[in-house]
Amino acid sequence: MLNRKFISRNYKHLDNGGGIAKSDIDITLENLGYQNIGLRRSFYHNNLVHGIRNFIGLQKAMMSIHRNDAIVLQYPMKIGFDRICKKAHQRGAKIICLIHDLSSFRNKSLTPDEEIMRLNATDVLLTHNHRMREWLSEHGCKVKMIDYEIMDYIHGESGAPHEPVDRNYSLYYVGNVSFKTHPYLRKLAEIMPDRDIYLYGTHPELEEIAKYPNLHYMGIVSDRQIIKSHMGDFGLSWYGESLDSGEGRIGEYMAYNNPHKVSLYLRCNSPVIVWSGAGRAEFINKEKVGITIDSLTTLDDRLKEIDDKEYRLLTDNARRINAKLKSGYYLDKALSQAIDHLNKS
Repeated sequence: MLNRKFISRNYKHLDNGGGIAKSDIDITLENLGYQNIGLRRSFYHNNLVHGIRNFIGLQKAMMSIHRNDAIVLQYPMKIGFDRICKKAHQRGAKIICLIHDLSSFRNKSLTPDEEIMRLNATDVLLTHNHRMREWLSEHGCKVKMIDYEIMDYIHGESGAPHEPVDRNYSLYYVGNVSFKTHPYLRKLAEIMPDRDIYLYGTHPELEEIAKYPNLHYMGIVSDRQIIKSHMGDFGLSWYGESLDSGEGRIGEYMAYNNPHKVSLYLRCNSPVIVWSGAGRAEFINKEKVGITIDSLTTLDDRLKEIDDKEYRLLTDNARRINAKLKSGYYLDKALSQAIDHLNKS
C-alpha cells in the first residue's frame, strides 16, 4: 500500500486561474487523505517571502520522502522538480506529476527534448486530454499517462441558475479584456452588433470599448462573485489572434491544453463556447455542456439555431458537471487510476 503525499506551496496570486487551480488541487488532495509534506499552504504576495517559503518547504519535503510513498507534484515547478524526482527514486518512492502547462509550448522556456527528459523522470503523468498525451508520446515520453479530462474548481458557491432574458443569447468573457491582447473581442462585437457581450477582467481599453454599444465592461470581479452572479448566457473560451482560433502561439497551444476558465464557466452553470480544434472540445461535446465552432464568424448563426429546449439541456448538463467540479471528482478519478497503476507495477 502506497503512502499518498503532496507538497503544498506559497501561491502569490490567488486572483488568477493558475493560483486558484493549484490551491484547489492542494485542498482536494487534503480532502482525499493525502499528507502535505511541505509547509502549510500560504498566499504571501511578497517575492522574497514567496521564494523563502517555497525553498524551505522543498527542503522539508525532501526529508519526508520514504520508501513506498506516492508523491503528487504540480508541474511546472520553478525550482526543485528534478531534485524531488531524483530523491524520490533513490528512496524507493514514486512520483505522480499533474501537468498544468507545458513550458515548451507555453513560454518556450524549455525545448521539447528538455521537457520530455524532465517528465520521463516521473512515474505517472496526469495529462489534460488525449491530444496532450499523444503529443508527449510522439516526442518520446515513456511513462504511464492518464487523462484527467477537466480541471476541478472547488472555490466559490454557485448562485441561482441564470435565466436568459430572451433567445437573443448574450455572451460573457472572463480574463484579459485588452483588444491588443485579444483583438478578436473587437471584431466579434463588430460582426454581432445586436448581441450583448459582457467583459469581466483586467486591462480594459475603456474608450475603445465605449465605441461598441453591445460591449459592456463589468469591472474586475472575483471568480467567487462571478460564480455566484454574472451577466451573460454563454461563457466564451477563445484563444488565438483572430476570429478563426488556432492562429498564433497561444491558439496552437489550446489544441492541447484545457484552460481552467472552462471550469469557471461550468461552475457558473453556463454553457461554454469553444473552438472545435481545442483540446477541451471533445469534453464539451461528450458532456453536452456547450457548443464547439470552427470560427467565431459562424457563432451568431449557431446561436440563432438554439431553441429553449436545447439551451435548457446545455444548462442542466452544466449544473451536473458543476457539482462534480466542486467536489474534486475529476482529480479523484485520475489519481485513483494512477495509484492503482503504481500498486500493480
